[in-house]
Amino acid sequence: RRRSRGCGRYMPQAKGKAKEAAAGYNQGKFFRRKKELTDDQLTEIQDSFDLFAKEGVGTIDAEELLVVMRALGHEPRKEDLKRLVTDSDKHNTGQLDFDGYLNIILNKMAERPSQEDLQKAFRLFDSQGKKTVDASDLRRIADQIGEQIEDDEIADMIYNADTSGTGEVSPDDFFKIVTSYARHYDGEK
Repeated sequence: RRRSRGCGRYMPQAKGKAKEAAAGYNQGKFFRRKKELTDDQLTEIQDSFDLFAKEGVGTIDAEELLVVMRALGHEPRKEDLKRLVTDSDKHNTGQLDFDGYLNIILNKMAERPSQEDLQKAFRLFDSQGKKTVDASDLRRIADQIGEQIEDDEIADMIYNADTSGTGEVSPDDFFKIVTSYARHYDGEK
């Protein structure tokens, strides 16, 4: 009686092709997201990389990434950070070049925040507990983080986010804006 070998022996080859296809898709997503960054955003990300990069080497230790992520306002869990580094450190050196670092930052920018994260962020803007955010709240946050934003730009932000016409942004409006930003960076409409 002849034994069937099944297709198991072909699986490593299929698995490798699937990995290659996924890598190609992710690389395309990386270049699309990178292209969508403004010059100021790219400069800010480059500056944060340069701050931690080893002189003359142009890489950053994977361990230092947690410090960088916190400096950029992200609190990744250790297992998430490990996965991000594994995905970006293709040569398993424990070092990230700028593209690997940028890939991680772009992925973090595209993440959909949890409801809890959205509520925390809203409370940071709504420091007085009014249940709304207005131009003065945006001005306060911009000043705290050292961001130079003109008053007319702040007024435009509020105008574009305010669906009630009150000059204030409700929590629902705030959540819609933040999640639509994440969907945009994930390639959705």
